[in-house]
Amino acid sequence: MICRSALSKGSKLALGRQGARGFAAAASPKASYEPTTIAGVKVASRDDNGPTTRIAIVAKAGTRYEPLPGLTVGLEEFAFKNTQKRSALRIARETELLGGQLTSYHTREALVLQASFLREHLPYFTELLAEVISQTRYTTHEFHEEIEHLIQLKQSKISNSAVALDAAHAVAFHKGLGAPLYPTPSTPIASYLNENSVAAFADAAYSKANIAVVADGASHHGLQKWIEPFFKSVPPEGRANLDTTASKYRGGEQRIAKTGSNAYVIAFPGASLGASQPETAVLTGLLGGESNIKWSPGFSLLSKAAASAPGASAKASNYAYSDAGLLAIEISGHAAAVKKAAEESVKALKAVAEGGVEKEALVKAIAKAKFTLLSGSEVAGVGLVHAGANLIHGGSPLKVAETLKALESVTADKLKAAAKTLLEGKASVAAVGDLHVLPFAEDLGLKLLYNRYLAVAARVVRRSLKEEKRLIAERRGQQELKFSKWSNGKQGDAKNLADANAAAAVESAQAEFVGLSLTSQQQYQHQQQQYLGYHNQQGQYVGQHQNQPYPGYQHDLQPSPFDPSQPAPPPPPPQMVANEGIVAFDITSKFRTAASALEPGELVKDGYFTLFEAVGALEIMDPKMDSGCLAPEESLDEDYNVARPLLPVEVMGIIDQLLSLEMAWYLGYPLSQTILTNVYVEGILRPSPETPEEADFIRDGSDAWTRDPMHRILRAYCLALLKSCWYVNDRIKYEHYYEEEDFVTNTCNRSMLDNIDRYYIRDEVGRARSLLHGLRHEIPPEVVQALDFRLELRFAFLRAIELSELRSNPDSLNLPWIQMKAVWEAIYKSHSLGTPVPEAFSTKIQRRLASTMPPRPIVQLSFEETHQHFQRLFKDGIKVLDVLKYSDSQSLLNFVMSFQAQKPQPQVYIRTLLQSFLFKDMIILGHLSIRHVLDDDLSLVVLPHSRLLDPMNDLVENPHHPNYAIAHQMELFRQRAAQSYLDILRAFCQNRCRIRRTLCHSIQDWETVQVDAEEIDHLLQFQIEEQPLRYTPLGSLPGTQVDPTFSLPLSSWAYLYKLRMMEWIVQLGFELEVYAPDELAGMYWYLSNLAGQRAHLIHRIGFFTRHRHNKELERLAEAQAYQRNHASSSSVASASGSAVAPPLPAPAPPPPPPPRPSVLGVAEEAQFIRSFKYLEHIGLDAHVNKEFAEALSRFYTVLLRKKLIKPPPRPYSSDELRYDIRMKPFMAIGLPTLPTYPDFAASVERKRYPDLLLLDTAETILSGAKDAIKKMARMNEKDSYTVHCHEPFVASLNNALKSANELGAAIAAVKKAIEEDTLEDGGIKVEVRKAEEGVHDWWVIPKVTVRGKEGDKKGGEKDKK
Repeated sequence: MICRSALSKGSKLALGRQGARGFAAAASPKASYEPTTIAGVKVASRDDNGPTTRIAIVAKAGTRYEPLPGLTVGLEEFAFKNTQKRSALRIARETELLGGQLTSYHTREALVLQASFLREHLPYFTELLAEVISQTRYTTHEFHEEIEHLIQLKQSKISNSAVALDAAHAVAFHKGLGAPLYPTPSTPIASYLNENSVAAFADAAYSKANIAVVADGASHHGLQKWIEPFFKSVPPEGRANLDTTASKYRGGEQRIAKTGSNAYVIAFPGASLGASQPETAVLTGLLGGESNIKWSPGFSLLSKAAASAPGASAKASNYAYSDAGLLAIEISGHAAAVKKAAEESVKALKAVAEGGVEKEALVKAIAKAKFTLLSGSEVAGVGLVHAGANLIHGGSPLKVAETLKALESVTADKLKAAAKTLLEGKASVAAVGDLHVLPFAEDLGLKLLYNRYLAVAARVVRRSLKEEKRLIAERRGQQELKFSKWSNGKQGDAKNLADANAAAAVESAQAEFVGLSLTSQQQYQHQQQQYLGYHNQQGQYVGQHQNQPYPGYQHDLQPSPFDPSQPAPPPPPPQMVANEGIVAFDITSKFRTAASALEPGELVKDGYFTLFEAVGALEIMDPKMDSGCLAPEESLDEDYNVARPLLPVEVMGIIDQLLSLEMAWYLGYPLSQTILTNVYVEGILRPSPETPEEADFIRDGSDAWTRDPMHRILRAYCLALLKSCWYVNDRIKYEHYYEEEDFVTNTCNRSMLDNIDRYYIRDEVGRARSLLHGLRHEIPPEVVQALDFRLELRFAFLRAIELSELRSNPDSLNLPWIQMKAVWEAIYKSHSLGTPVPEAFSTKIQRRLASTMPPRPIVQLSFEETHQHFQRLFKDGIKVLDVLKYSDSQSLLNFVMSFQAQKPQPQVYIRTLLQSFLFKDMIILGHLSIRHVLDDDLSLVVLPHSRLLDPMNDLVENPHHPNYAIAHQMELFRQRAAQSYLDILRAFCQNRCRIRRTLCHSIQDWETVQVDAEEIDHLLQFQIEEQPLRYTPLGSLPGTQVDPTFSLPLSSWAYLYKLRMMEWIVQLGFELEVYAPDELAGMYWYLSNLAGQRAHLIHRIGFFTRHRHNKELERLAEAQAYQRNHASSSSVASASGSAVAPPLPAPAPPPPPPPRPSVLGVAEEAQFIRSFKYLEHIGLDAHVNKEFAEALSRFYTVLLRKKLIKPPPRPYSSDELRYDIRMKPFMAIGLPTLPTYPDFAASVERKRYPDLLLLDTAETILSGAKDAIKKMARMNEKDSYTVHCHEPFVASLNNALKSANELGAAIAAVKKAIEEDTLEDGGIKVEVRKAEEGVHDWWVIPKVTVRGKEGDKKGGEKDKK
């Protein structure tokens, strides 16, 4: 059952060879995309009938089309965030559940939203992509908390090579394609980029006219079926027009001084997407640059150029766009090497233009161009983008076969002509780095613009003059340089360059003023009025520097006096502006006509102005929604005076409120809503204290000993609180936790006294307690005692944290926890003595700490809730220390599982403390090695008293000795299995949801562990000389012929853990309510199937373990018999030694050799005994799961048949699809084999069995499960391997027994109703309760209510009595 030839490496290789294609077989190119239009959406698809599918939305939203810098990047980062229907977390979880991948990226022309997934999930991801482009919520908090930070992070990682490529595009195309692919850190995107501008850009870009859907691995029929309904909400046209001005190549040079690496780009006009220019593709392949063989420089032209300049790398690329292209040579390295490589690259290109190309080089170039074309077509991302870009720009996808033919038609003459054309045209050159070394374009002999040529020529002439003449010439050149415009081959009038630049500056300034918004123009005019003066309402002029009017004075700039009897004249209409950036329309008459048709009070509503937009508009400057909004005359400065005198009862009230906030932080609320809202805590932390003396909320330089005693007591408590919080936060961050689910570690840029020594704080607490005892005659004794209890709690907490780092002697480690538990009861009883001081906790501090939308209040836990949580904290803190009392590996695992299964689950700090005890410094429990625990588990489960685990094998140094090989193979297995084994323990230290998700990921690793273990088992068989045995599987018929098989202990051990993990995944699904009520029959059947296979495996392990034990007993008996016979022979010989010796008889045959000695002593026998007990225990556990789950599955099958449980409507789902989703974690598992859906459905439905037979067999099976549960409950903690966790183990069994009794009562009630034929009359009502409402989380027992004439009766009451 364990040996799987299908999984062995030899079989995999054999299968691979059988399916391999001969070298002579030609690979056909992948099919081209077929374009079509579905419901107004441009679609291109190709289907290779593979198991996976990739679908992408390619939108006309690249950097070429963004009206403001950074909008494309912002739109890209907003992809797959919150939508109207789904949250970002839901999208991520659903995608992960379906095994999909979501990506978003952009090019200069397109923004791509791509999803990769299994073929059968096409409906979900098609709907998701349509929802993303039509219903994304562009929220303020997401922009500021996520998008902004991501953009800044990516800006900081822009390389100099990327800057150089952007600069080459800028000089080549100026606008449009010249926009940088990613805004540099120096780009002022903050003034352009916000959530509103991104939303406006999305409205313009995300329309049917501007998008294309491209699919790889999906049929045309499937796309048509789902695109039409899901893309209905996508508007046909954008709300605004995109700038689609055609690209125009210009050329030029740009040089950017920058530290770091050096980059140089030489670019020429290239081939566009739709153009037929195969010469450009072949020329790109000829230039090459990137080597095709690792560690080889290559033999292309650019490879040779780079080889001549060590330290430099060069490559050629053709960047193809819809209406333009750029053939670029990119060079990087240190400055001198880049200069040398650039010179050699231009020489190589000139050599092609002048001397042509050799035939061999041409063949290589064409082959390289073909490979680039075919690989780009096959790669999903590249192929999708090219096909989509062609569609959105009115073209068609690339025809691979036609392009291949065009490439083959390229000749050496065509290639020579193409190179010559490039060199004769204008080049675009960009240099980034050390400009002192990097060459100018003219140094390389490249052609630039005519004006640039004049400037270069003038500069060369001026540099050749002497110093005095050169300075005069430079000044004259700046003033008298002239230029001419050339049009249609004719030179225009010569103009002075300085005058033209000045005129252009004036014109630009005027255009900027005209393009200002109305508000900006009013501000500008208001500034003019302040300078020139203004007219008041009486028509009198008032100057700027005086408030007295001048009667009768009229300023020359405003000749018309103000007449109060006449209405004020309307303001002049704004000037009509028309330029490339602004298109203005006069809508005054249209607006007045529309307004005249409205009745007073009638509401005008835009169809696109939804409730979300309305609420978004209300968020800004609304105190309820905007945390940064201040009321008139309101300030964020706190008015509370921390130096005011405090009464002892007020100090107690503040401390108790801090305790409530501390517990709220432990429960997962952020510090900004809890502890840090206290003004005294804020006073200690701000400004950040550098010395212990500065850690005070009163920093007036006064002596602390002369201060109010209550201030000193409160300061000591706050110091200890903050230090404890720092330790807790640091411990949680060090271990595995999930911030979005468990805990918020953000300290809001507060130090939390990390630099203050804890011993100083403990001394401060001690001095405060001494001070408090000195005041017992001035303060009521009960108040003194209550304050002392609170200080003692802080002292004990610090002590508990300090001792937890030792991980030794748990009996001493729990003393502070016991102390805190006792002290807390006294604190709870004295809570009523305190007087609350609510003004000592301010929301203003919270608003300064974190900007939230809407503002979040201070978390208010009642002291009763705080009491319950602290009780639980201290109880768990005492209990978790029992993990340090190691007895065996299975007890350790059962302790972690039972401890984490408590309701409610232990708090995050306790869970991370458990992780620290288990895994800190990779020393288990502080004193055990990983090998010790792993070998202990192997000895317990499969290898009791085994030669494979003998530590003496490590001492053998002879490589030919079997023990040497055994030690080597076992060490390989330990290294492979150790991390997977520890991951089980670590997984159970998480929250319940995360446990299941982690197990789903880990189980695939265990599949690999089992395969590796099986190979090691085969190698070890020869070393230990193991003989195969005939094992009859459990449940086989008598007389069944079986083949001999080996024990395979290591793979059996791995397989056992894999089966247990699969059961845990299914059982946690019941606890977490993953499965719908109509799915319970199937999932309980699958759980029964898994438990049955585990029972068979345990029986197999027990068979081989008993055989080894019997062999050891036989050897021991043979050795004892041999010793007895040898002893009796010796005694007879000694007795006859004194008699006369008889004649010598014939020589007897030599005695048989002594048997192999047995080492089965008391300790070794104990290993076998404990292994047998463990196998008995887990065998019972598997039997309980198998029988209980089978009974539940049969009962739910009957309920489904009788329609007592009705499936909900699922328009987008099917039973087979849901089966695939539920079984997704197990699809990659080879053993146990996952049943097909038809087999699964037939096993669950059980159509051959009538209802009453199913119920009768369910009762019989359930009875066996009850007996097994009772037997397990009678085991002691050693036999059940629940040392230090026996009590929760027995409680869990009792709950399972109660659940079994409930199930029996429910079965009896339904069975009776079927027999009496009362189901049709509504005599039975079934309700599937939540897991938390049942007795046991893993056994979901439905509530069956019997409705009789005398009233409703609940099924099971009689059974319970």
